[in-house]
Amino acid sequence: MEVISREYVESELARYKTPGMGVGVIQDGKVVFAKGFGYRDMSTVAPITENTQWGIASCTKSFTATLCGMLADEGYFTLEQPIREYLPDFQMYDPVATKLCTLKDMLCHRTGLGGYDAVWADNCTREDLWRRLRYLRPNASFRGLVQYNNLIYTMAGHACEKVTGLSWDQLVQERIFAPLGMNDSNTSIVDLMKSSDFAQPYWPTDEGPVPVDNWNVDLGAPAAAINSTINDMLKWLQFNIDDGVVNGKRLIKKETLEEIHTAQVRYKLWPWDFPENPPMAGYALGWYNDVYRGIPVYWHIGEIEGYGTMMAVLPRQKTGIVLFNNLHAPDVLIQCSVMDTIIDNLLGLTPGNWAERYYAQRNNYGYMLGDWRCDLMGVDKVKGTSLSHDLKSYVGEYYEPGHGTIKIFQKDDGLGMIYRGVEQPMKHYHYDVFKVSCIKMDTLVVTAPLSFRTNSRDGSIDGFEFKLYPQVEPILFKRSK
Repeated sequence: MEVISREYVESELARYKTPGMGVGVIQDGKVVFAKGFGYRDMSTVAPITENTQWGIASCTKSFTATLCGMLADEGYFTLEQPIREYLPDFQMYDPVATKLCTLKDMLCHRTGLGGYDAVWADNCTREDLWRRLRYLRPNASFRGLVQYNNLIYTMAGHACEKVTGLSWDQLVQERIFAPLGMNDSNTSIVDLMKSSDFAQPYWPTDEGPVPVDNWNVDLGAPAAAINSTINDMLKWLQFNIDDGVVNGKRLIKKETLEEIHTAQVRYKLWPWDFPENPPMAGYALGWYNDVYRGIPVYWHIGEIEGYGTMMAVLPRQKTGIVLFNNLHAPDVLIQCSVMDTIIDNLLGLTPGNWAERYYAQRNNYGYMLGDWRCDLMGVDKVKGTSLSHDLKSYVGEYYEPGHGTIKIFQKDDGLGMIYRGVEQPMKHYHYDVFKVSCIKMDTLVVTAPLSFRTNSRDGSIDGFEFKLYPQVEPILFKRSK
């Protein structure tokens, strides 16, 4: 049985202009495949090994969900218990969510809160984010809509910190990494950069991949910050296959892990509709719960700047598969192609011609850089308009309690902005509206309108509305200085 051919993977790497990919498969407790293809660093043509470190991004969420389950087993809380009962300072904007929200609600993305990937800031702590929750307006009713949310996962991890007095990073290290022997895994970009064997992340352009700096997501670690290897992630998948037992020792109750793997909600995930792999997916707690050709599978993807990860467990076949690649996009297409082909090969199924079928979807799902750009301007530019005030009238600091402070300053013959410690390009659009570009939010690069407003009493500039998110109404920042 051939797990997957080198020719297949290298052909896909060439097709998608992807520098490298790591592939690992564990079956019946034995590693049956652990290989690298392409390069972890194109400048040095350094190869990929089974111990090359990669950012696993949102595959981190399965670790946070498991940590919550472990603490629930020990009586710190229950997954169905309202958070406010054991952490009275928990508060969301919606009073119903404040009263009823549980860790299970957080871990399956049904709090009513959408997006908010613009709240991360270098001078912010997880406790700061915890207190900012109360100012973030929901865009859906509590438990009324599934909305993938990194902030909420970070808050689930912070709840673990608050009840134990230990950092999420320490809890993951002591309760998961150490007992599983995941010795080459860590929870910080600082630790990743110390490694002599980590994959250089790349960004796609029309001319080919270009290297990018590793993105520091340590603040949002419970949602996306774990770095790991093929060998270590296979240990993690085997732990899940073995119902939470490692080396004869149970780390989490079987029924708790079963609940973590059980779908709690369902929503449309994919833009395609293949009969073998339907677009509707169940979301469990840190895992998707799905079927492939009628075979139960739980899995997750992870995307972060320059890295893509996909992991899957076929529980009945006692099989786990992990894929890594070091290109920001189109990681999902190449991963789905390789993953589905591996499953077909392992189970002796008729080949699904996945390479061609997924490639045909390239215009629907993030094929090149432009597909990862999100333009929220919304209206056509009205030509011949000008600002209502002189530039100095707009200069100052503007504050919103959920997002912090934005500084507006005069720059040459226009205005500039500093938000989250980063200077954002800002260009006059029309009237008192500016076009702010290159706003980094998770895997998206956003262009958004910023509309200044005047005080009705004296006509001075006293704030602005900033349309930061597709699914959330513009955020009102008021002048503070």
